[in-house]
Amino acid sequence: MTDRSSDPDAPFVMRLRLACAALLWERVWPACWPALAVIGTFLVLALFDLLPLLPGMLHAALLLGFGATFVIAVAAITRRLAFPDRYAARRRIEQASGLEHRPLQALADRPGTALDPQAARLWQAHRQRMAAATRRLRIGLPAAGLAGSDPWGLRALLAMLLLIGAVDAGADWRDRLARALTPPLSGGSPASAASLDIWVTPPEYTGLPPQFLRPGTTETIRIPTQSALLAQVHGGTAAPRLAIDGESRDFDAIDKQNFRTAATLTSGKQLKVVQADTLLASWPIEIIPDNPPKIAFAKPPAATPRAALRIDFQASDDYGVESVKAVIRRKGGKPEETIEIEAPLPGLHLKEAQATSYHDLTPHPWAGLPVEIRLIATDALGQTGESEPVQIKLPERLFNHPIARAIIDQRKELVIDPGSRAAVADTLSDLRERPNLYRDDAIVFLGLRLAEERLRLNDDVKSIAEVEQLLWDTALRVEDGAMSLAERELRRLQQELQDALAKNAPDEEIDRLMRELQQALDRYLQALAENLARNPEQAEQPIDPSRIVTSRDLQRMLDRARELARDGARDQARQLLSQLQNMLENLRMAKPGEMSQRGSSQAQQMMRGMHDLMQRQQQLLDRSFRAQQQGQQGRMGQRGQQGGNQQDATPEMGDAAGQQEGLRRMLGEMMRRLGDGFGDIPEPLGRAERAMRDATEALQRRQPGEAIGPQTEALDQLQQAAREFAQQMQRRLGRGNPDDNDVGATDSEPRDQVERDPLGRPMSNNGTFDQGDVKIPDQNTLQKAREILDELRRRAGERFRPEMELDYIERLLKRF
Repeated sequence: MTDRSSDPDAPFVMRLRLACAALLWERVWPACWPALAVIGTFLVLALFDLLPLLPGMLHAALLLGFGATFVIAVAAITRRLAFPDRYAARRRIEQASGLEHRPLQALADRPGTALDPQAARLWQAHRQRMAAATRRLRIGLPAAGLAGSDPWGLRALLAMLLLIGAVDAGADWRDRLARALTPPLSGGSPASAASLDIWVTPPEYTGLPPQFLRPGTTETIRIPTQSALLAQVHGGTAAPRLAIDGESRDFDAIDKQNFRTAATLTSGKQLKVVQADTLLASWPIEIIPDNPPKIAFAKPPAATPRAALRIDFQASDDYGVESVKAVIRRKGGKPEETIEIEAPLPGLHLKEAQATSYHDLTPHPWAGLPVEIRLIATDALGQTGESEPVQIKLPERLFNHPIARAIIDQRKELVIDPGSRAAVADTLSDLRERPNLYRDDAIVFLGLRLAEERLRLNDDVKSIAEVEQLLWDTALRVEDGAMSLAERELRRLQQELQDALAKNAPDEEIDRLMRELQQALDRYLQALAENLARNPEQAEQPIDPSRIVTSRDLQRMLDRARELARDGARDQARQLLSQLQNMLENLRMAKPGEMSQRGSSQAQQMMRGMHDLMQRQQQLLDRSFRAQQQGQQGRMGQRGQQGGNQQDATPEMGDAAGQQEGLRRMLGEMMRRLGDGFGDIPEPLGRAERAMRDATEALQRRQPGEAIGPQTEALDQLQQAAREFAQQMQRRLGRGNPDDNDVGATDSEPRDQVERDPLGRPMSNNGTFDQGDVKIPDQNTLQKAREILDELRRRAGERFRPEMELDYIERLLKRF
């Protein structure tokens, strides 16, 4: 009581202190508004980088004005900085708590004179009522009070400008503040007041994105050679300079405040931009050279069965191989006399390329002569890489028809000695007068007569070269009829289609070439069949059934390639066409029905073996079922007795386990013969073998009931295997479609006993062709590709998009 009487505010000391702090805030914060407004206005001008645009003296004057205003505002704060007393604190608590009659002040009051007993009791009762009123005291939140100092609400506008300025400045806010605090006093805007933007765009063939160089970067920046640099400086009056090591160039002035320059980077280790002897930015750089491409033969060049030159190569480059060609020089010939043939690439800008190309050089005069072949790869910069030379004998067409051989001999004579044209003309005249030797073919007759007359009437080099070509075409006509012309047209269209796919030709051109290739393929197959009918002795006998190729196989492959190209999967279409070309180049003739008869005989033997095995397994299953029923009846007759067993109740089972094991061994032998003769072993046969093993174990335990399940499973799997094998043989032997005629067999490489598809690849167990050689997208992948392509085309039509984005979309559409 003594302490309470000496200090009436003791129970409320913490609340009084908080009330004093709130009052102090309400007095100081409104007084700070002028100073904060000065700081905020300066920050807005600095973040928007406006002050460096002013002349140096005006910039400095504004800084002094900001400083003086800020000092005056701070001085005003110190004048209003008066700490509130207890009286004011008590009054704030009473107002915030909504108390009437000022109870806190009443508790702090003291009587002025001595009180008589009755007055003292009355005073004490008054204090008790005041003390009861102070049980729920509140301090309340301090009021900002800025409305009186800022009646127009400029503080909200200032806050928004600060936020926008911070977003605009981004990571450059430190440099902008520094420029705002350092006015140029030496005339003009200083280099430090300028802003720099610089981009490096690598060459398009690299496929790399542009780089934006940020000032202050210390890490070495790797830049491909021939990259385009674009730099822009905003601010300052002096023309900046771009320095790369010791070389420098001035920026071009766009107007008084903007400058721009461009350069192509090919060398250098340090990149700098300087303005008015002040460094704007500097970067350590490393120019990445574009190394020449590398190329080598994947396999030695060789001749195909149709006398075409096959070239397998692999090439690589830092950013992509642009073209590959083969240069052929005759051994002992003049260095300037060469044959240059382009080899198609499987795609554009490939860093790693591996492909096979076929070239028909049999009409060339060098056919059959020793030559040297060298491959040359070129990249986007025009740099070339060469392979090691390979010595081969250029493939030469062998003619079997005597008239065709005689024409080719005269052609060789004309190539070796053009002066012997008179003797050659006489020989051609003799051949022409024997039409029965070339089947009375009017085209051959006219060809020989034309060649004869031109040799007699013309002696220039051009005429002799044309006669050489005419003699070649005439010899092909005698040897193959229309087949050689059809084969030449087929090869030409294959090459044109490969080139069109590699160069991303329009869809209309791809469709046209696909249709022409289909027609050329039909004509070639028709000519091949006619040639076989005229020359049955040329058919290959015997032929492995696993190499059978039908016209429907070829049609399916071409249709699939057309579908892939139409859906945008042109890389997969090129690979499939390359496989088709490989198969056609290695195609050999066979007698119609010969291959089907061989394969059919073997298939029939295997089918008879399967049916015999199924019948024996069915008989064994029936015996197990009867034995189980007899065992159940025996147990019912001996109810209550222990030890009854199925061995006593089923004496007719005999050596069932041995018979089941014999069937399993027969199945194993059949699986071995299937693997040796046809390559694939149907999966159901493996499951049947395991089920037979389980049945054998159950029968060895004299439990026929437990053997019924495995025996039933074995029989089901045998039936499924028989169905799959029959379907497989129908596909292989061409029986699924009467129009699916045998065309021939491929011989691109030595074959084993594994079943092959028309491309020569081993087929999987389910009869499909996809073994990873050609990755053909599924329907979901193709649908996604179509959707992405449609979306790119839609965005390309929206011209309101940024120019950089439109350029990127156009590059994607060109590439894909």
